[in-house]
Amino acid sequence: MREWKGRITQALASAGHAVDDDVVEELSQHATAAYASARAEGIEEDAAIARVERLIATWVAEGGRLKRVRRSAPAIQPPAERTSNLAGLLHDLRYAWRICWRRPGPAIVAALTMALGIGATTTLFSVTWSVLLKPLPFSDPETLIRIQESREGATRSYPWIMTNGTYLAWAEAPNTIEALGAYSAATATLTGHGEAQRVRIVSATASLFSVLRAVPLRGALFTSSDEIADNVAVISHGFWQRAFGGRDDAVGATIVLDGKSRTIAGVLPPDFTFPEREVVAWVPYHIQPSRTADGGSRIQMLGGIARLRPGATPAQAADEATARARSGPDPGLAVVAVFGSKGPAIVSAERLIDAATGDVRSALWVLMAAVGLLLITATANIASVQLARAASRRRELAIRISLGARGGRLARQLILESLVVGLLGGAAGIALAFALNGALPSLLPPDFPRAAEIALDIRVLVFAVLVTLVAGVLCGTLPAIQAARLSPRTGMIEDAAATGVAFNRSATARLRAVIMVGQVAVACLLLAGAALAGRTFLAMLDVDRGYEPSNVLTATIASPSGLFTDQRRTAMLDRVLERLRARPDVVEAGATTVLPLLRGDAMMALQLPPLDGGSEPRMVQTGFRVVSPGYFEALGMRTLDGRTFTSRDTTTSMPALVVNRAFMDRYLPGTRTGRTLPLTFFEGMPEWELIGVVDNVRMRASVVEEPGPEIFVSYLQAPGGVRSNPTVVVRTRTEPGSLVTPLRQLLSAEEPSAALESVMTMEERVTGSLARPRMYAAVLGGFALFALAIASVGLFGVLSYAVAQRSKEFGVRAALGARRSQLVAMVIRQGLVITVVGIVIGLAAAAFAARALSAYLFGVEPVDALSFAVVALGLLVVSLIACTVPALRAAHVDPLSAIRQE
Repeated sequence: MREWKGRITQALASAGHAVDDDVVEELSQHATAAYASARAEGIEEDAAIARVERLIATWVAEGGRLKRVRRSAPAIQPPAERTSNLAGLLHDLRYAWRICWRRPGPAIVAALTMALGIGATTTLFSVTWSVLLKPLPFSDPETLIRIQESREGATRSYPWIMTNGTYLAWAEAPNTIEALGAYSAATATLTGHGEAQRVRIVSATASLFSVLRAVPLRGALFTSSDEIADNVAVISHGFWQRAFGGRDDAVGATIVLDGKSRTIAGVLPPDFTFPEREVVAWVPYHIQPSRTADGGSRIQMLGGIARLRPGATPAQAADEATARARSGPDPGLAVVAVFGSKGPAIVSAERLIDAATGDVRSALWVLMAAVGLLLITATANIASVQLARAASRRRELAIRISLGARGGRLARQLILESLVVGLLGGAAGIALAFALNGALPSLLPPDFPRAAEIALDIRVLVFAVLVTLVAGVLCGTLPAIQAARLSPRTGMIEDAAATGVAFNRSATARLRAVIMVGQVAVACLLLAGAALAGRTFLAMLDVDRGYEPSNVLTATIASPSGLFTDQRRTAMLDRVLERLRARPDVVEAGATTVLPLLRGDAMMALQLPPLDGGSEPRMVQTGFRVVSPGYFEALGMRTLDGRTFTSRDTTTSMPALVVNRAFMDRYLPGTRTGRTLPLTFFEGMPEWELIGVVDNVRMRASVVEEPGPEIFVSYLQAPGGVRSNPTVVVRTRTEPGSLVTPLRQLLSAEEPSAALESVMTMEERVTGSLARPRMYAAVLGGFALFALAIASVGLFGVLSYAVAQRSKEFGVRAALGARRSQLVAMVIRQGLVITVVGIVIGLAAAAFAARALSAYLFGVEPVDALSFAVVALGLLVVSLIACTVPALRAAHVDPLSAIRQE
């Protein structure tokens, strides 16, 4: 193969043209291709050489034009060559890389923009895939359903529970399900394996393992006969490794839970984590009938899970369960304590994956839509830059076409240039996704479903690669289309107007303006969404909860039920509270059986006297709290009427009762303290004096739910005293965290076998309960700021490029008498037109989206005028800043230099 570099260099030098190594390299490849083409056509060597010589003569004659091309582009692309497709593709890839290397600035900015877009998209997709789309780690998970029971006219609902009556009625020969299992999660004290520790356990029916088709890794699972004996346990794989080192002799060994010794029957495999990953042991659960032998009622609240028969649907299973529940024994008044109604049972069923992720499903899809818009914005920004670069290379591309390059080859080259940038950004984005994935456990709320399963597996990586390739190709599509349609004649004509941004200029300018409008609209939409989410979070944070959380320390005193009697637990609490109140840094100390924002609840049914004019007693539902004197003051609750408990309210005095405002409004309207109520919830205590009314307290994390009726009884008067693990509430004069160590030491001195758990300040509990809305607001805010940055940089780039290309026009205007202020106003006006149009479109889209998502807002209207106005004003300010520098540059164009410009 002949070498043409020397000949071309000599010809250019002889004609007096400057010799550029890149140009010579480029032309020598054209010459080599022309020579090979001639020889392939059967032309003799001398004739082929003559053909190339004539081509070189043409290039020499165009020497001045070659210099101009060199100034506008880093390299000249090869024409269509009669070589293999693979060789041509590799050649184009090398040139694409050379262009990025020659001008690294734009390539780095584009790659970083793509990296942030790909990184955010990949990370959020990994969460969505792992939480919503990834199959559950059970056999045939699509046939698993969860059960929820309620009553007609119910005033209270519970997520995914069923009663023992419904369970027993349905478990016997069901038609729509293969098996029905029940369970109840709790916390227990584990002893005998190092220090005593609090662990999560599950009481489960033997049928639960049949429903989940669990197979033990070691040993066996317990059976229905074990439910009555209740002396065995099945342990998790993690606990087996930690406590027994993975030894086979763990089966048959014993563990002690809440003071009760249990024999280990088996070990479950690593992927069995139902219903929580933290569970270390499953123990038998005996479901008792809803009616006792003496005719009384008994109610158990269970988690229910079933497996559908082939062909059955959740709706059919729910209908059967409802019919069975209504045909079962009358549960008596106990059901009123739970649901607030004795109406007929209503049972619903939902697939397990939907039930487990229902709280976050809609929010994750909203965030996926937001990150999709963000990626589109990033891609559009890069496409706009590529479009501008292609417009500046029109003359270069036209020369290449005149030298024999086909439009398709040029289009491919431009797409490959964008693809190289996209691949670099995609690689960096995937690396960023790995880093974010490692930080996710600390960023996600503790109760986020399936959080431990989130990982960048092969499916997520394939998704990231596909998104990268598609985004990279899309970035170069518009310039490629223009290159494919370019003709040598039109490309040789200087088209300064083609690079303007006003709507009345060329198609290229209008297209870039439309892209910029879209970027501003997306930024506006995301900013409006983030503003609404942020205001929702602030409203939830500032809502009146009925207590003052500042300077309050809370901790639950865990005492193993197998070791502690009610009397011992009560005496221990007396001593702890007495010593706490004696400390100078403590304002007040109290205790309760149910603390706001903690797991668990206690409900009861009461029979109240008839209202004025009525004749029948009323059966009502209310929350039930056993508290200590000082509890209301320690938590900072407001007393609306009467007084709260004191140390004088004991078993020797009149039984005293405190209720909340909701109880008074619903059940005793117009009544004041001091009256006596005939209540029989404690045997031998038929009359209770209503001594005080306190304000409502929001017990749950959901601030949208209004507080329900509650009654409070002093543990000094409650028969048996404290019957469950109490939570201590301490209001301090100093920082609450400083009391943690003294409290542990005090408890250790009073009762070494008891332990503190869930030690937190009340402010930490409040902020922790809002972890999800805070996360949603933060993620949307991050997306919005990134979109704003892309839009502002894009607007700056578009105007800067337009000013550079129109410098001659600005020079002429200045020469004709245009003032600098007029030139500045002209550039700023063009930028603000784009911004205003984008804001209008973005706010319209935000209003539509906000109305669709109004159920997720709190304390703010879907179309909030203040939020939308702040977003619009902020975008205008950022746009004005982005327009200022290009506008000043236009105002300082030298008329003489601009007019003399070639």
